[in-house]
Amino acid sequence: MLILIKLAAIATVIIFYQTGKRNGENGFKWALIGFIGFVLGFALSMTVIGETLISILIACVGVYFTRLQLLKMLSKTNSF
Repeated sequence: MLILIKLAAIATVIIFYQTGKRNGENGFKWALIGFIGFVLGFALSMTVIGETLISILIACVGVYFTRLQLLKMLSKTNSF
């Protein structure tokens, strides 16, 4: 199970980095935001639920919505 957690965290960092770079932002900052969001989401859901696979899924869904919110905020600042 530990390898799944690591793979999901690495995928999150890569996706956030590429998204940040593609939109002209600092990719490292986006990757750090994504990683921290994944770790917090995983830790909170693991504390409450206690099931590893469900916690990974909840963390990935939380990070997905975080990415959508960052993209929405970026589009609002670029439109002005």
